Amino acid sequence: MIKVYGSVFSRAGMVMLALEELGLEYESVDMLPRSEQTQSEDYRALNPTGKIPTLVDGELVLFETQAILYYLARQYGNGCLWADTPAAEADILRWSLYISNQMEVPALDMLMQFKFNRGAPDAEVMARASAELERFLPLLEQQLHGRTWISGDHFTIADIHGGLVLSWPKLAGFDYSAYPEVHRWIKSVLSHPAQQRLMAQAKG
Repeated sequence: MIKVYGSVFSRAGMVMLALEELGLEYESVDMLPRSEQTQSEDYRALNPTGKIPTLVDGELVLFETQAILYYLARQYGNGCLWADTPAAEADILRWSLYISNQMEVPALDMLMQFKFNRGAPDAEVMARASAELERFLPLLEQQLHGRTWISGDHFTIADIHGGLVLSWPKLAGFDYSAYPEVHRWIKSVLSHPAQQRLMAQAKG
C-alpha cells in the first residue's frame, strides 16, 4: 500500500488530496514539519532532507511535493489530474511552476507569521510578502478569467498545488478582493469533494 509521511495540514495534504481524487488506498504517517520524527535516522533514510512529504510506493521512495503529484497523476491517473497532449502537459507544469517559483516563498512567509506570530505578525515580513504576491497575481487573475481551473478544462495537479499554496496567505488575512478570479479558484479547490473528504477524515 502507498504510504505518505506528513500531516494533512502540511504540504503532505496536497499529496493526500491527489490520492483521494484518484481513489487510491494509502496509509498516512502523521508527522509535523521540523518535528523530532522528521529528524530521526529512520526517516532520514527515506528522505535525507528531513522535510515532508515523503511517498513510499513499493520500492519507490520519493520526496518533493510536485514530483510526487506528477508521479501519482502519471502512474495512476489515466488522464485524471493530468493531460493527454504534450502541450497540455506543459501548460499544467507552467502554471504549477509559476506559482511555485514566483509566489510560494511569500505565501509561506505569510503562513509562518500566521502560525507562529499570530496576533503580532512582523509587519515588515507581511508587507514584503504582500508586495511580492501583488507583483505576480495579476497574470494569474488573467489566466483564470472565464475558466474554472488553472489549466485545461478539468481539475489537475496544478490546481492542487497552486490552490493550496495560495490558500496560505488567505489564512494570514491577505486581501484577495482585487483578484476575484483567484479567490474563486482557491475556494473551488478548498471545497472540492476530495478535499472535503480529506478534511472530514482529519477532523474525525
